[in-house]
Amino acid sequence: MVSVTFQELSLEEESDCDYDSVTLYDGSSDSSPELDEVCTVAPGTITSSGSSLFIVFESDFSVNEGRFSLSWTFVNQGGQGW
Repeated sequence: MVSVTFQELSLEEESDCDYDSVTLYDGSSDSSPELDEVCTVAPGTITSSGSSLFIVFESDFSVNEGRFSLSWTFVNQGGQGW
């Protein structure tokens, strides 16, 4: 499993995520099930169900606000990081 935690999230504010967003998918592509779409408030830790987590950052060009940082770790079935 892969766990990610946002360290910083500074995106153009819009509650429907129409302008800037970070989307996390439970797998190796954007056709995998969506875990979360983030645009206003950084969530807690997000963990995939398997060994892949796919991240897509989207931003429009109108406001220069789009940035984020996150930390990640691999987690084995026993719950310990590698």
